[in-house]
Amino acid sequence: MRLLDILYLAFSALRSRKLRTILTIVGMTIGPALYVAAIASTEGYGESLTRSLQTLGANVIQIMSMPGRGESRVELTDKTLQKLSEIDGVTAVVPMYSISSATVRIKGTTVELSPAEETYRIIAVDLKYLDDIFKGLQISEGNLSGIGSSIAVIGTKVSRPDDPNLPQINLGDAITIEVTAGGGEKRVITVRVIGILSEYGQGFFFNPDMTIFIPLRAGKKLTGSSAYQQALIIAKDESYVQQIQTEITNVIGGNVRAFSPQQIVQTIQQTMSQFSTFLASISFMSFIVAFLAIMTTMFTSVTERVREIGILKAVGFRTKHILGIFLTEAALIGLIGGTLGIIAGVIGANFFYLPFGNVRAPFGQPGGGGQAATLSLQITPKITPDLLLTTLAMAVVIGLLAGLIPAWRAARYHPVEALRYE
Repeated sequence: MRLLDILYLAFSALRSRKLRTILTIVGMTIGPALYVAAIASTEGYGESLTRSLQTLGANVIQIMSMPGRGESRVELTDKTLQKLSEIDGVTAVVPMYSISSATVRIKGTTVELSPAEETYRIIAVDLKYLDDIFKGLQISEGNLSGIGSSIAVIGTKVSRPDDPNLPQINLGDAITIEVTAGGGEKRVITVRVIGILSEYGQGFFFNPDMTIFIPLRAGKKLTGSSAYQQALIIAKDESYVQQIQTEITNVIGGNVRAFSPQQIVQTIQQTMSQFSTFLASISFMSFIVAFLAIMTTMFTSVTERVREIGILKAVGFRTKHILGIFLTEAALIGLIGGTLGIIAGVIGANFFYLPFGNVRAPFGQPGGGGQAATLSLQITPKITPDLLLTTLAMAVVIGLLAGLIPAWRAARYHPVEALRYE
């Protein structure tokens, strides 16, 4: 007997019991729909968050000297940073001073900077490394290079602040910065704006849009310290990050904290993987319900068609043919239900993310100041051919397993007994 004949007989049997078949297929649809929607949604969110974090410097490691006593206290001096630069995989070590408490005078307006206030902050760093710290950073006016320590590059929100109480700053304007050092000593410098950055958004370590960047020498003059508050280690690529973090303690020892966005990326990937597994196990319960529904439908169908089975055997159908017909019926229910479920799951996943296509998620800044840290996410569900094929295969297998016992029961009927059945 040909496969096409078995398919024709199986499809005809399902079509002759339309209402029961439709209800069973609807029950089968729920499992694949939930599975596709759940997996596509969670993996889409996790991938969007991971991709956004990686653009914020996944190959950059922040190191900070932590409080300690005696020899365990490590100061980030030039000598210390030189040792770090010799670690395999390190492209550059960028020291910096972070100044979040100061008095800034611009165009006759005095602005008090404080970690608790959402004004702006001052970062003293070698300006040539800004491109390495912030991938894709663009300059809208002026340039990033200049001579001397009395220069500054500012973010777009410093130049054109959202707060109407803050002054607008243009290219060439002078900024006077006053810091109160230890013992009440006041240190003052004046810098001139040589560059204004294009809007970038939240960086991982700090927000360049809300930052005044000054040369490293200017920061040393303001703080009066030869030891840096923190440093950024730029790795060749992301694959070196974990190795470099391990080597940092071995090289300089002491109380040093090394932190990278890569750690958060790995944590997110593990968490989203566990969450996907959890949702998949919940959706699999719907497959079990569909399994029982298909099995019930097939048992009912076998009971109603005992005489038909007897006639088919009497005219020459073998046991394997009867088994094939009923298994094909169950597989068709799984196939149709799985296909409709996949379509419903894809629509559901996209419909769920429709109002959340572009969201701003808050996250913490290590050692950050008072600026609000937000991350812009472009979220789309992750629908892959592997997911769709796996879901469809699961639906067909569930159908086959559910129909196996009823089909075996139908195939074992003796022709004479089947023809006598009332």
